[in-house]
Amino acid sequence: MKKTVLHIDASSGVSGDMLLGAFLDLGVPVEILHRAWKGITLDNYEAEIFETRKAGMRALRCRIKTDEKQGPRTWKQYEKLIKSSRLRQIIKDTALKLCRRLFEVEAEFHDIPLQQLHLHEMGGTDLLVDVLGTLAAEEYLKPLYITASEVNTGHGFIRFSHGHYPVPAPATAKLLEGVPIFQNEVSGELTTPTGALLITHLAKTFGSMPAMSLEKTGIGAGERDTSPHPNVIRIFQGTVEESIADFEDLYMVESNVDDSNPQILAFFMEKAFDQGALDVFFTPIFMKKNRPAVRLSLLAPASKLEELNRLFFTETTSIGLRYWKIQRQKLERKWKLVKIWKTPVKIKESFLDGKLYNYQPEFEDCKALAEKMKKPLKEVIAAAIQAYRK
Repeated sequence: MKKTVLHIDASSGVSGDMLLGAFLDLGVPVEILHRAWKGITLDNYEAEIFETRKAGMRALRCRIKTDEKQGPRTWKQYEKLIKSSRLRQIIKDTALKLCRRLFEVEAEFHDIPLQQLHLHEMGGTDLLVDVLGTLAAEEYLKPLYITASEVNTGHGFIRFSHGHYPVPAPATAKLLEGVPIFQNEVSGELTTPTGALLITHLAKTFGSMPAMSLEKTGIGAGERDTSPHPNVIRIFQGTVEESIADFEDLYMVESNVDDSNPQILAFFMEKAFDQGALDVFFTPIFMKKNRPAVRLSLLAPASKLEELNRLFFTETTSIGLRYWKIQRQKLERKWKLVKIWKTPVKIKESFLDGKLYNYQPEFEDCKALAEKMKKPLKEVIAAAIQAYRK
């Protein structure tokens, strides 16, 4: 079975409107984007979509005009607007996560509490239009995975409300930590904070384009002219065989510690998952002088390796790490709903080449139902499996 994959060429930078143009050029219907925008009751925007040329290259421009005086500025306003929207829950949760991430980066840079921060250049309806449009396009295309090239940040200086800052902007630089970046002779800001936020969400790895059977290319244009270099972003859409697609390159990171508080290690695990670790586990071991110790093991994608390595040193007593590249194969996963005691419970199904290999009730669903019905958890799990088998 063939699966769709995407590769983003950010060799000329990335911004929210460039991504929207590229997705539309790939064939994502504009109605898909409008549906997402209307789901959050955005009525102070106008979308203008047209073909243009950048340094002779044809591209699609998605120009969004907004009344920024009506747009949200604080995290509380964004949170309320997204939570009260009619968006699907998965889009709502991801949009909240992304917008909060941008606020956290800005709050850290300005050294003020999150709730006191007001976004200026990046705030307002513009951010929501870019984030929701991109998430809607991703959901429509349903790629198995997305990869990206090294990211061109541009160079020089840009003017902010606080003064002149060097490129990349502080928020952009923070968001791109762990991502391969470069600069060429093109002056100015080529990658915006919103662009950095979105590409680090979309791409599971950064580097060369993976092998694929290329089907089509979407080209999105930026606003500026950077001749002789075209100010565009390209998204290559192709297919891979499912058996090939299920393998991915990851990194295993390990460290042995014999002088760390277990409560601190538990906190480290939570933080690691929050920052993109795919798996974290601890193994009891004995070290020199027969000291009881713990081996900390962490599975990470390449794009998160540097950030997670730094977390090791920040949150544990480790003074050295071992890490190496590994390959992981995972089964295709789907969800099926069953009802027990008139309550829906999700069942995770795992497939290889279209054949079912495993199924398991979702633990959190079963736990919540056990507490609600005041029944043993093992009885709820058994009932879910029985309902699924029927």
